[in-house]
Amino acid sequence: MRLFIAALIPEDIRTLLTNYINFLKHNIDGVKWEKFEKLHVTLKFLGDIDESRVNEISNLLEKLVHNYSPFNTSILDFGGFPDLKNPKVLYIGLSHNSELPKFQNELEKSLSEIGFEKEKRRFIPHITVGRVKKRIHIKESLPITQSIFDITQIGLIKSELRPEGSVYTPLKLFKLEK
Repeated sequence: MRLFIAALIPEDIRTLLTNYINFLKHNIDGVKWEKFEKLHVTLKFLGDIDESRVNEISNLLEKLVHNYSPFNTSILDFGGFPDLKNPKVLYIGLSHNSELPKFQNELEKSLSEIGFEKEKRRFIPHITVGRVKKRIHIKESLPITQSIFDITQIGLIKSELRPEGSVYTPLKLFKLEK
């Protein structure tokens, strides 16, 4: 079973982002755009995991979330990885919140203690909105409404790869409520 851990985005913000994606569709070709239900902040991609490990990962998350209050953040900008000149991924960047990277770092450390490989790349809080299918060039960041919101839930998410695209199913949800 293919799993990842995500910070879940409130419905009203996902609606705002979906409207923004619809705007981008008219300005940028060659991109597979993410749907409303798939918008999230990936905290850790676990990969293919034996189903027997779901409880172990859930228990770890249950303990970790009790140390944190909701993460207050805001939409910051539109960007691309590795950059907008030759992007592979298009994203919405989030404002700095010291608690979210701290949580992700603790999560990374805790998971490494039970056998998961640590991510080598630096954590950059973002919401993936599109995956580039062909070479595109974007001259500058396209304006987006900067909205403030709270991330109140962390999810252990199952990702099924299908011919029409991946389907995400939350296996467990954890509420941030220190």
